[in-house]
Amino acid sequence: MESQKKKLLIIEDDASLQLVYKHKFEMEGFEVFQAYTGQQGLTFARDKVPDMILLDIMLPEGMNGFDVMEQLKRDEKLGKIPIIMFTNLDSEKETALSLGAVDYVVKSNTSIDELTEKVKSHIK
Repeated sequence: MESQKKKLLIIEDDASLQLVYKHKFEMEGFEVFQAYTGQQGLTFARDKVPDMILLDIMLPEGMNGFDVMEQLKRDEKLGKIPIIMFTNLDSEKETALSLGAVDYVVKSNTSIDELTEKVKSHIK
């Protein structure tokens, strides 16, 4: 019997990056859900209860990644989901980790293979 696929939620407003990440993680055997705004991300998290969340800090429509993470961490069902903040801001690591992120990835400094390894290491 095949083990159930791990569910990954990617909350990222850049559609081209989303495509690249979705393709890569599906090739690695993940079931991938995509959200483009913080609110959409929260809705998906509640509906799908992913095993891991990749969360951008800069998001459109008034809710940033920190807002999303705070709401997730307050939720009894979702608060234990590991969250990797992935962003182009290299200045927010302490804030992200203090709010409960398991890792902090600067997109421009991290290859997609490195990101994949980080996700796998935190999901086991």
